[in-house]
Amino acid sequence: MKMLKIAALSVAAAGLLSAAAPSFADERMDTDKFVKMCDTNKDGMVSKEEFMKHVDKLWAKMDAKKADKMDTKQFEAFLKELMKSGG
Repeated sequence: MKMLKIAALSVAAAGLLSAAAPSFADERMDTDKFVKMCDTNKDGMVSKEEFMKHVDKLWAKMDAKKADKMDTKQFEAFLKELMKSGG
């Protein structure tokens, strides 16, 4: 079940980040900072596992009700925080 959750989060995050990018056009994202933050084994690259650990930590922080789901307003805040974590 956890792998299903991770896969769903991965697909959702990738799709929504690309779809939401225009609405966050004024937000700057420092990809070097984001890579360094996610790159736990320090090989200069971010693996899917490393990225998903970062997303899971942020999800836990942003899912205040611990419901494992967010409404549109909560998810928008989640995406903004994800973008800020690289900026």
